[in-house]
Amino acid sequence: MKMKLNFWAVIIAAFTLVCTACTPKDTDTKQLVLYYSQTGSTKAVAEEIRKMLDTDIEVIELENPYTGTYDETLQRVRKERESGNLPKLKPLKADLSKYEVIYLGYPIWFGTYALPIASLVKENDFEGKKIVPFCTFGSGDMESAMEDLKKALPKAEIAEHGFG
Repeated sequence: MKMKLNFWAVIIAAFTLVCTACTPKDTDTKQLVLYYSQTGSTKAVAEEIRKMLDTDIEVIELENPYTGTYDETLQRVRKERESGNLPKLKPLKADLSKYEVIYLGYPIWFGTYALPIASLVKENDFEGKKIVPFCTFGSGDMESAMEDLKKALPKAEIAEHGFG
């Protein structure tokens, strides 16, 4: 008999194994799943993590969302990267200072975290936070994004075993 596996169930099971070591045992620890999703893939993973860990969740939203075709979005992202003009974010509803652990989700763009995450780390204080990255991507890998995140957040603890 063939078994049909749910793709997200397999992903979340793997995430559970990876994150067991990076999730505090103290049930009073405030945790947040915070994510940016362009196509819905990162959102699906974020929602499963939220259910699995029974945490708060928030989506990172842009003041001027990426719209249009794939090529149009790619062109805009290239211009923003080249100019250093990061996209403006809508204010977060969550008060990040109240959370000890933040599961940070994002797609990989150009070998690193998506530009909305660059805006997030520039605009917010993550000092003393434990950041557990998770990402989605069609090509590339998570390693360079993790290194970039460590450089951008030197006063945060970035989990060694993020998930991508």
